[in-house]
Amino acid sequence: MSRSSNFSIGVTTLALILFAFLRHFLSYSVAWLIFGLSPFLVIWMVVRILQDTSHLAEELDEGAEWGYADRSDLRPVW
Repeated sequence: MSRSSNFSIGVTTLALILFAFLRHFLSYSVAWLIFGLSPFLVIWMVVRILQDTSHLAEELDEGAEWGYADRSDLRPVW
């Protein structure tokens, strides 16, 4: 993954872990700020991951739409 994807994952994870574990010790305004920003942080993280083109997967063969690009031993059952 690119640096910007890793940065967004780190920032979002850190903010949500701080909120989850330290919410009892944070002031109400800081807790509400993190709580209010959390959807935007998660959306930012998802967009950065989806836009990341540093890992290109191989195109699947015809009829292998339900297979996995990184594992040749996993094929559709039917």
